[in-house]
Amino acid sequence: MNCIAAYDFGTSGVKAALVDKNGKILAVKEKGYPLLKPRPLYVEQRPDDFWNAVCEVTKGVIESAGVSPQDVKGLSFSVQSFTMIPVDKYGNVLHNAISWLDGRAERQAQEINERCGAEMVRSQDYQSRILWIKQNEPELYEKTKYFLDCDGFLQFKATGIMAVPKDHPGVVTYHPDIEAYYAATLADVDRSKLAPVVEACKEYGRLDEKGAEDLGLVPGIPVFGGMIDVPAAAAGCGCGKEGDAHLYLGSSGWLSVLIDRPYETSEGSYQIKSIDPDLLIYGGCTNSCCLMFNWAIDQFYRKEHEMLGGKIFDLIGQEVDSTEPELDGPYATPWLFGEQFPVANVYIRSMFFNISERHTRAHMIRAVLECLCFSMKWQMELYTKDIGKEIREIGVNGGGSLSPQWMQMMADILQITVYVPEESRHSGAIGAAFAAAVGLGWYEHKDVKNFVKVEKRYEPDKGLADMYAIRYERFKRIYETVKDLYEDINGDMV
Repeated sequence: MNCIAAYDFGTSGVKAALVDKNGKILAVKEKGYPLLKPRPLYVEQRPDDFWNAVCEVTKGVIESAGVSPQDVKGLSFSVQSFTMIPVDKYGNVLHNAISWLDGRAERQAQEINERCGAEMVRSQDYQSRILWIKQNEPELYEKTKYFLDCDGFLQFKATGIMAVPKDHPGVVTYHPDIEAYYAATLADVDRSKLAPVVEACKEYGRLDEKGAEDLGLVPGIPVFGGMIDVPAAAAGCGCGKEGDAHLYLGSSGWLSVLIDRPYETSEGSYQIKSIDPDLLIYGGCTNSCCLMFNWAIDQFYRKEHEMLGGKIFDLIGQEVDSTEPELDGPYATPWLFGEQFPVANVYIRSMFFNISERHTRAHMIRAVLECLCFSMKWQMELYTKDIGKEIREIGVNGGGSLSPQWMQMMADILQITVYVPEESRHSGAIGAAFAAAVGLGWYEHKDVKNFVKVEKRYEPDKGLADMYAIRYERFKRIYETVKDLYEDINGDMV
């Protein structure tokens, strides 16, 4: 049996999936790793935890699927974006990985943007973070050979070759005035510290002896260029032509739409390569999606979660169904870690609003799910403003897509058809597998809808359109009302 080892490398853990030539998952194994928060706004992870987890799930998934290591014909990674790992010329890690959630480089982003006379980078961007290291840890800056992303680091561990994927955010940002962009934003950064690039569907290298031993695989297996999570999830949702759109509901949450050329776009949005070299992805990421949902579960359902485990979601679904959408119900905001998009604001935080004595935890969890839908609707509005096109249908993948209550709420708030693909929870791995399948010559880019099948569609309740439109506008007003107060409260943390 021929199959691909595909990895969905997220914020809180990694999934390894064995995927056959038809896009069917044979087995999945998962392993978590912690987030470290040594100081306010600092969020880090240990790179050794990354590789150890990858090795463990690779051996586990081979055993679980009952296949031979010789059956694995290629490897490909989908990884969390904007996480940065400084390494020396030998690939030795010099510092903990600085997570995409980290907000320490806000002042450096402001410095770059002031010099540019425009909002061109955020605190999460590599330009800002490398400048922070240069200004605050000059010894680390000088010792660093490359600032790798997670994909580059994992592929180095597998092959001994140092490079980064073509969609690496520190290397390629599709801005209409690309040379001016580089000249302005990288003025204080040595560009040689950004590693060479390789495209998603191209062979990166071959599994070397050490990598094969660590993973329990056969030396010489091709390792393909890989990609950050956004293009992987897009492919894993069956997005293959211009205008195809999806929402990802994982630890973070994002909108992704395939576009045919670069555009001038809103602050906080990005334009990156899709796995198809002829198309780009317009997107934007909200920092807290299932991170917010899981926080709420921990606060309101801790005892039940301890007793029920994964079945807690059935209980939550029942409680959400027990409440009605209300014009005057509670509101929540999803900004546990500040926000990137639809607003770029490192100071903002989460809150509940308009709570009365009659409200229960069921109303609170409904408010949490609603606010996450509102955030996605706001992202879609910005896409329409920036690109000038409407989204008529949208796919949803990631762990959040498994909740029928959440998906129906999403359709009702967006007022468009929402579809969920098969294996939606593992769409990042499916997308990575498809990239490897193209690299192996099994498929062409345009064939992605033959690799991904739709499991269920949700149609919007037109009777809820007016009520949700009002609640959505109020959600945006809450942000405008409190944003200055949050900067006053949290401004000294940056």
